[in-house]
Amino acid sequence: MTREQMAELDRLSRTHPQAGMRVKVIAIRAVALGASRQRIGGLLNVSPYSVGQWSKAYEQGGLKALEIRPGRGRPSQVDAKEIEEYVRQSPRNFGLARTRWTLQLLAEQVPSLKGLRPHAVWYALQRAGINYKRVTPWLHSPDADYVKKNATSRPSSTRRGSSRKR
Repeated sequence: MTREQMAELDRLSRTHPQAGMRVKVIAIRAVALGASRQRIGGLLNVSPYSVGQWSKAYEQGGLKALEIRPGRGRPSQVDAKEIEEYVRQSPRNFGLARTRWTLQLLAEQVPSLKGLRPHAVWYALQRAGINYKRVTPWLHSPDADYVKKNATSRPSSTRRGSSRKR
């Protein structure tokens, strides 16, 4: 391995934004310095086989070969468009006697969320770009003069506890 490659691995082992890549770079650098795969695997808590695979991939394709390719893993069963369709409507539109969604209600009503626990629904909402905040309910009177009737007559500057210079 060249001096430039070693310098690049040393820099990336400290500065790469992905922790998984830093671990791989540290392992490859240690192999290049002569450490055994078993020792490296034991120190980094990874399998010696993985250390060997990372080394081989780096030799053949450089850093690009170490990156995790998109599309790996199990595809999500959650449909973001479906969630948004439900969240944008009132629960009453779906026959529920509620005015606001809860995570539990979403898990029960949205077909792609069936069987998920509330915290998993929250993560699904985050991935869909929906920020879930449960707000405090406000009671609104049907009386048109409600605000006028309940408005305080005192100006805000004469409240108790406020200090004014005289």
